[in-house]
Parts: sequence; C-alpha cells; structure tokens
Amino acid sequence: MTSTRSGLVGVERADRFVRDALVANGFHVVVGVSGSGRSAVLESVAASTDVYAGTIADAPSGSTILVDDAHLLSEQRLDEIAAAATRSDITLIVATAPRSFDSRIEKLIASAGSNRLTLVPLDKVAIAARAAATVRPISASLAAAVAKATGGVLAAVDAALGALGGDRSDPAPLRVVAESIAEQHRRMLIETTDDTRALLLAARFGVTPDPASAAQIVPRATDVESIVDLACSSGMLDTTGTLIPSAEAPLIEMIGDGRCRVLLSSITEVATRSRLLDATAARALAERGVVHAGLADYLVQQADSAPVDAAGALYGAAVEAGFDSMMLAARRSEVAAATGDLDEAARFADAILDGAAGCDAADLRTAVRVSASIAAQRGMSSRSAQLFAWLGEDRLGPDAVWAALSAAAAGDRSAADRSMAAVAALAPTSSTASGSLLVTGVIGSIDSRNAAASSASANALMRAMTLTGNASDRSCTPDTAAAVSALHAVHCGDLPRVDSIVTRALDEHRPGSEAHTRLSLVGAWASMLRGETADAGAAIEALRIPVSHVRNQLFLHAIRVGLARRSGDSGSLITAWTQAQSVIAEYSTDLFALLPLGELLLAATRLGQVDRVEHLVSQATDLLAALGDPPVWASALHWYQVQAAIVAQTPDALVPHAKALAAAAPTHPYSAALAAAGRAWLGVLQGRPDATEVETSARTLTAFGLPWDGARLASEAALTVTDTATATSLLHIARSLRQPSSTGRDNPRSTPQPTGSLSEREAEVAELLVLGVTYREVGSRLYISPKTVEHHVARIRRRLGAQSRSELISMLRAMGYGASTSVGVGPVTVRGPGAT
Repeated sequence: MTSTRSGLVGVERADRFVRDALVANGFHVVVGVSGSGRSAVLESVAASTDVYAGTIADAPSGSTILVDDAHLLSEQRLDEIAAAATRSDITLIVATAPRSFDSRIEKLIASAGSNRLTLVPLDKVAIAARAAATVRPISASLAAAVAKATGGVLAAVDAALGALGGDRSDPAPLRVVAESIAEQHRRMLIETTDDTRALLLAARFGVTPDPASAAQIVPRATDVESIVDLACSSGMLDTTGTLIPSAEAPLIEMIGDGRCRVLLSSITEVATRSRLLDATAARALAERGVVHAGLADYLVQQADSAPVDAAGALYGAAVEAGFDSMMLAARRSEVAAATGDLDEAARFADAILDGAAGCDAADLRTAVRVSASIAAQRGMSSRSAQLFAWLGEDRLGPDAVWAALSAAAAGDRSAADRSMAAVAALAPTSSTASGSLLVTGVIGSIDSRNAAASSASANALMRAMTLTGNASDRSCTPDTAAAVSALHAVHCGDLPRVDSIVTRALDEHRPGSEAHTRLSLVGAWASMLRGETADAGAAIEALRIPVSHVRNQLFLHAIRVGLARRSGDSGSLITAWTQAQSVIAEYSTDLFALLPLGELLLAATRLGQVDRVEHLVSQATDLLAALGDPPVWASALHWYQVQAAIVAQTPDALVPHAKALAAAAPTHPYSAALAAAGRAWLGVLQGRPDATEVETSARTLTAFGLPWDGARLASEAALTVTDTATATSLLHIARSLRQPSSTGRDNPRSTPQPTGSLSEREAEVAELLVLGVTYREVGSRLYISPKTVEHHVARIRRRLGAQSRSELISMLRAMGYGASTSVGVGPVTVRGPGAT
C-alpha cells in the first residue's frame, strides 16, 4: 500500500497493522491524506473479522469498531471516540486525515501511540511493485513518470496503472495515463472548497499553505487554519508542499479563468512580498499572464545571476511580467549570442542600434560589441571593424581593445592604432589589462621583424590569457585571447604551445560554446599538421557547429579537406571540397583565417578549381600587403602557395612565395624552415633534387610539427633522383619521419583488414590500387619505388588469377579492399592539372 524503501514495504506495514489490530484490543489510528488508502485499510480489517455496527458507547466487550473520516465528525462523535479509545476490551480503529490546526484530531492521533499507521506517498519502486502485482510489470522510467505525475498518492497511482491495462502489446501512451490521472484529480477537487482550491493554486507557485499566506490569498475566509488543513490533506500536494504537476490543469479548469487571474495577482503579491518565489514559479506566473512590477524585477535579478542557458528565458518572462523590453535588450542580445543563437542576438542588438540616439551609453556599447562579435563569427571581420568605427573612439570605453583587434584582423592598421590609443586611457583593471596585452601581442606580431620581437608578442598573448581569469560565460567578444594565442602559435610552428593553450583554455569555456568550439578546432588543426589524423578526425566529428557560425564552419571544412587530402582518397577529397563551397562563398578573409584558406587553396589546386577560392586569396594578399606582409602571419599562406605550385607542377609559380619566405627567414625561424623547404621542393620540381638539402629540410619541417610535409618532400625527392642508394636513403628518411599513428585511421592494424592470401605489404598496395591511385603515388605513400609497386601488383595478379587490371580491381573490391582509407602512412598525391 505504501513504501519507503521497496515495493513491498508499504503492503507489509499495512498488513502488519491489520494483523496487530485484530489480535490486540485497544485503540489504533490510520492517518493519510485524501486518496492515500485510509479506507482501503479499514476494508481490509472488515474483510477479516466481524465489525460492530452499533453506537460506540454500546459496543460490547470483544467487538471491533471501525470509524472512517474522523476529521469530518462532529465534536460529540469525537468525544465518544475519545472515551472509547480508553477501553481495553474492544478494538477501535479510526481513519483520519492529518490536521495540524485541529487539536481534537491531533490529540486523538497522539493517543494511539505506536498503534498508528501513517500512509506515505508511493515512490517509483513501490509503484513498479504495485503495477506488477495488480496490472502488469512496467519499466523503471514509466514508474518514475507516474510517481512524478501523481505525487505517489495511491488513488492517482491506481488511476494511472488502470489506464495501462493488462495487455502487454498495448503499452498505453503516457497521454492516456496523464488523462486518467487528471480525471482522478478532478474527482478529488470536487470535494474541495473554493478557498481550498485557492490555496492549492498558490502552492503551484511556491506559496506553501500556512495561515499567514492564506489570510492574504482568501481574506474573506473566517477560519484560515481549517482551510490550510484541508489543502494540506487534499492529496494534491507533494512532500514539499507543492502542487502535484498533473493537478494543475484540472485545478485551473475548476477555478475558472476569471477567478484564476484574480487569485494569481494575489498570489504574486504574497509571494514577492514574502520572498517565497523561486525562478521556476516566477516564470510560470509570467507565462500565466501576470503583470507585476515586483515579479518582473525578481525575474530580472534571477536572470542576471542565472547560468547563461537559463538566462534568456528568464529575461523573456520578465518582459512578459511588465519589464521594459528596451532596458533588457542589451543583456538579452549578449545571452543569445553566448548560447549560439546569432539571429536572436542580432535582433536585440539591432533594436538598440536603431534607437541609438536615446539609448544608454553602456547598452549601446554592448550592442555594438555583440553585433561585431556576430559579424566575426559569421566571417565578416571588416563589418566588425566598421561597427566599432561607427561607435567612435570616444564611446568605445573598455571595448576599445576589441575595436583594435577587429581592425587588425580586417587589415586596417591605422584604425587599430587609433583604438589602441583609447585603450591606453582605460583604467588598469584585470580585464582591461588582458585586452591590452592581447592587442599588443597581435600588433606586435604584425610588426615583428626579428626573433626577439616575435617572442615578445607570444609572451604578451600568453599573459593576456592569464589575466583573462574567470571571464563570464555570457560575455560576447569578437574573439578570445586563447584562440588568438593558439592561432599565433600555429603560425609560428610551435605546436606544443598550441596543445598547452588549448588544454588549459578549454576548461575555462562552456562546452558547446563558440569559444570552446573554436579552441577545439585549432587543437584539431595542430593534430592534423602533426599527421595525427585519427585524433583530428575524432575531434571534429564530436563538434556540433551551427550553420550560422561561418568562422568555425570554415575551419571545420578546411580540416575535413585537409584530412581527405592526407588520406589520399580522391573521392573523399571531392566530397569534402564540395561540402565546403557554401562556406567559401560566404566568407570574407581576415588575418586569423589564413590557415583554412591555405588548405582550401591547396585542395582547389589539386581538383583544378582554383577559381573557386581566387577571391579569398586576392583578399588575403591585399590584407597582408596592407599590414606590411608580416612574416608571422604571411608565411603559412606562402607555404600553402608553394605547395599549390608543386601540385600544379608550375615551378615559376613557386618562386615568388619561396622568395617571400626567404625574405622573412632572417627574422622568423618558422619562415626560414619553410623557405628552405621551398628551395628543396624547387629542386625536386626541376628534376635536380639536392639529397642533403632535402633531408635537412624534411627533418626541420618535422621539428616544427610538420612531419607529414617533411616525409612527403623526402619521398617525392626519392622518386626523382636517379641514384638507387640515394633514393633508398631518402625513402628511409621519409619512413622514419612519418611513422603510423598509434590510433585510429592512420594505423592500418587498428581497422579490420580484408581477408585473403596477400601479404601485409601486398594488402597495402591493393588498398591503394582500389582507391585509384597511380603506381608512382602508391610508391610515394608507402615509401617504395614505382618499380617495386609494379612487382607487387604482378604478384597480386598471379595470386588471384586475375586476367586484366579491371578484373583485378573487381576481385580486390569484392575481398573488401577500398572500403577504408586507413591503410598506409605516407602521402598520396591526387592528380591536378599537369600531374603525372
């Protein structure tokens, strides 16, 4: 019947109570709210023995007397029960509802001593046990849902279980169960008074029934204590005194809309004055149409301190409750942006910008910053800079740092300098200091023309991260110190620093936020450069990036293209490239997007579709020129353009970018490494590779975190030299630089291999053949000569008995080869224009 620990405890307690009452004379009491099963206990007694039906005073010795609903009896009847309760020659069992403010009932219950059974709500375990015993077994989740909807009150539980029926093939939908529970509550509500219903409604919104609150909600009532008792024992409140959820609809239906509005106003007044509200109840009142200044103020206070995911709805409820929407527009725009809803954020920010003349200065500044942040996330840094320029240096305040950063990202150095002057006038708070260091680091990286200046820039960026501290998770800015620092480290070839930054900063941002995603993408980029393609692939597949977040989408698609290029699977590369087209069409180049642009340019070159990215390359060239072609930021793009010339087999196109890298080499170590690699590649393209130069460059590239590039240079050079010993040595170097990753798709042994009679090396060759690559490309990937590949193919044909190449490919595909792109450890060149 009831339970506190298991499904049978309640039944056992009730049965034991009945047994004890039948074998021992004396006074016994059953206490429970309406619907808890008081009458059922008495019926169980009546079914086990003869019950005396006369008056209590005349009861003969040895008789059993049952009294139900003692709380409804007159004072005279209660006196008779009290007198009979002292008799030891009869068994008197009384059932009553609890009454905290009725001393007669309280005294009666107390006089029973240990002969008392208090019926408590059924928990989910008890409900599951009752279902199994009376109807059919139900799942734990369904039992929990029934417990929540009914508050564990037996009558409502039985109504729910009755709706389930005994047919296992027809698990009654929760809708039907809910309707049955609601109908049970309607029947229970019919027995309540209007005043009791008013207190039950108050309990829905956090006002637990007590005489003080009742006197304010039903001021005309003459006996508020009695009304409170009726509400508390109605069977429609949970153990915390809150209305059971499923009782709300029938309660409001029974009260009526008109009276409900009046009562809700009184309830709101009581709740706000007595500080009884919580955020959930306050939102519910606002959603019910209550307009109340105190309620609106409370909702704003809750929203200001709530987690960012909950703040937006609370601000919306505050507006519904009567708060001025324009006074909240700035805060709502920032919260919407922080949760990724850029359209909603832009709508609120635009409302402020449209009425800029009459807006609060701080709100206007927030609206500009949010709008600029949205523009940056949508790949329009130039618009970010324009927004701050429109606001003007005199109104930037603390956001001068973001104005300077946006201008630098857009290539407008003079605007960045003007904003930096405004930064210098700011109070030296920690957040201002962080922003100042961030911009100082970025401007310094643009100006740096020697190693000391480059180190100073990196130091400023790292210190900016340190001073950022516990930034608010609802603060919306065009970028973060961590993301910029990590990108700077990638451009410097310092991948260990990238890992350190990303690992440290990820914990400071909410998972799923734009900043967290951006950092994850930069970390994946570093993994890809190192050749840890399995880690990079796993990292980006775990991300869920809204289409409107174009900046992150650009990095995502560039990584997919880069992984496909490195896998050597031309089909995957074409697919990744095709999926990137919408982002390419939308994006406008900025200083912090040169890496993905370079990767996309290289893919476009391989696929003969350079025209698709020429506009972005042109923008990048102009932007870098406007900033003085800074080596730290320009070198990576120049390196991609060197590689594009290599793919296109156009040495002349390589020369200007190799020269740019050479010009930067004296002041930038990473540029020096790339410049040396460019010279080595030029020799390979011209058919005159210098083995020593190739080896040195390959190892240097690897030292800067580019083992894939280093191994590719060595393997391509090996295929060009005529001396067998030199070629073998270069292939050995390539193999040593580009070892298989220990995880994921880079490790051929980590994925299921096709069965058959091929050796391990033959299986690797077979996999690549099915992918459609040439003998030269197979050799480049596996670090063996084309002639050796040819010998392997001949042996495979003999083993399988294939009569032609097409038959061989069909047989290999049938054996399972080509289903994965994971086999092999070296680079494969997807042929572009002029490739052999």
